[in-house]
Amino acid sequence: MGGSIATATHFTSARRRQYGAAVLQTARLQGAACLFAVALLIAGVVRLCLRFDGLYGQDAFAYFRFARAIGPHLLHGAPLPLLFWPRGYPAAVALLLPLTGGGPFAGQLVSALACAWTAAATLLLVKELDHRGGDPADSTAPLVAGLCVAASGVVLRSSQVVMADGLSIGLCATALWSFARFLRTRRGPWLVACALALGWGAVTRWQVGLLALPLGVAAAVDRRGRRARGETAGGMKWWAVAALAGLAVLIPQLVAAQAVPHALAQHEWLQRWSPLNALGRDFHNSEGHVHYRFPVGIFYLIRLGWPDALFPTVLALAAVGGVEIVRQRRGVEIALLIGWPLCNGTFVAGIPYENPRFLWPALPALGALAGIGYRIVRQRLPERSRSWLALALAASLAAGLALGAREHARTVARKNADRALVSWIDGQVPAGTTLLMPGGTLMAEHYGRTQVRDTYLLSPAEVPSLLARDCPCLYLENPTERETTQAGLRTQLFSDALRRQAGLTPVAWWPPLVLFRVGAPR
Repeated sequence: MGGSIATATHFTSARRRQYGAAVLQTARLQGAACLFAVALLIAGVVRLCLRFDGLYGQDAFAYFRFARAIGPHLLHGAPLPLLFWPRGYPAAVALLLPLTGGGPFAGQLVSALACAWTAAATLLLVKELDHRGGDPADSTAPLVAGLCVAASGVVLRSSQVVMADGLSIGLCATALWSFARFLRTRRGPWLVACALALGWGAVTRWQVGLLALPLGVAAAVDRRGRRARGETAGGMKWWAVAALAGLAVLIPQLVAAQAVPHALAQHEWLQRWSPLNALGRDFHNSEGHVHYRFPVGIFYLIRLGWPDALFPTVLALAAVGGVEIVRQRRGVEIALLIGWPLCNGTFVAGIPYENPRFLWPALPALGALAGIGYRIVRQRLPERSRSWLALALAASLAAGLALGAREHARTVARKNADRALVSWIDGQVPAGTTLLMPGGTLMAEHYGRTQVRDTYLLSPAEVPSLLARDCPCLYLENPTERETTQAGLRTQLFSDALRRQAGLTPVAWWPPLVLFRVGAPR
């Protein structure tokens, strides 16, 4: 009789544990879904308030042009245009093009969905880590972590553009969450999912491949901890399957990159990477001579807490979270949440170029640290002060959203100014005449009706064949840049050869640009 009672009690306890786990899992998924919806709502409101098709600068047009060429290439063998960057993002855009009418909204949708998923995955990441060393019943840290990501200026702006930023951030979040879940559950498919996300992330933005380093450190720390506890690590076959899955995604892009000039190993950022660049402000590269206000390393450090990207309050909470996991010696969390931002930051500080967008593959880790930091601060405050902490965080997130929206509005304004330039070009260039430009041609090709030829990669030796093939033609350049930042570079040498061999006569001005007629004065 007593054995039956004990068996029934054990069965009841097991059922209760299963029920409790199911409730926690449901709450976790509901929270992730809510954050996904919040981030997607923010993206939708911004797009409604600021009309913008996501195309600006030069890279966005290159991504979109390549995405549109993938379908005809697969179906009919049409040639693919040149793309200096990896192809993971335009491949994703190509999948949505038939569903969105073939326009750039497909690229914006990929970015918005990836950014919204980043917020949800950050919540799930902290939940997984809490099961390892935190409090799985306390939902404060995961929720705040996801909110810090969803309401960041980074997500607001990345969700609006036809660029690889949002997708690369989302794939980093996926890799981190999948790996943390694998370490907790020891289920091999999660490791394979991590490898696929890591491979796809690397072929979306090369630097994401560096995430393999902190993931490897986290795996080693976890393995050592299991051995110390007398547990068997096991699962080596899944590591082999995961490696093969990641390489299957990565190798085709590596092969394609070898045929593209200035891609990956041929790119000067990789060839000229140096830790000493973090201290430099003056650089000479293929784009010209640049003098930055701050050394590269200081620039990225400042931009890490720039209010229109990641509000300083969030960065302060992330610092608290980082100190806490170091104090508790939580090795896996240190590798994933501190190691990844450090690894990524070290790389971007060593390239001879400043662009804050390259910081943000580390956003999921920073958001997770902010959630942990918020919980630590909240626990140490008296009960009556915790509501003030929540209000301060809400105010910070609102301020960050407002500043992010303001910066995005400036991007839209610059884009509209560029559209006006395209309209001016169409009004100045007669039908049947080719416009020569040293770069920046993709916007004119996309929106304008003028036939445009990019001379950025041409050498002076190619001037005679160019004149024979494309004239009559006009030439558009910025004379100030030609004499300063581009002095001695390919663009200036080509311009000089054009002046010597054909002659340039100014015919119109769009300050600081000058439109020249190619040929002797009439």
